[in-house]
Amino acid sequence: MKRGQRPSADQVVLMLRQIEVQTAQGKSIAVACKEADVSEQSCAMSAYARKSSTR
Repeated sequence: MKRGQRPSADQVVLMLRQIEVQTAQGKSIAVACKEADVSEQSCAMSAYARKSSTR
């Protein structure tokens, strides 16, 4: 995703699922985020928001 563009909610969910699959396969979060072209901080914040919204 290009810098300055906001992804849609569907794109965010898809990226997080891809990152979850990659981390389950043994990749580090840093590598999975880099491959998804997302910063680690953005990934962590999105994952935290997703977990807190499902309670």
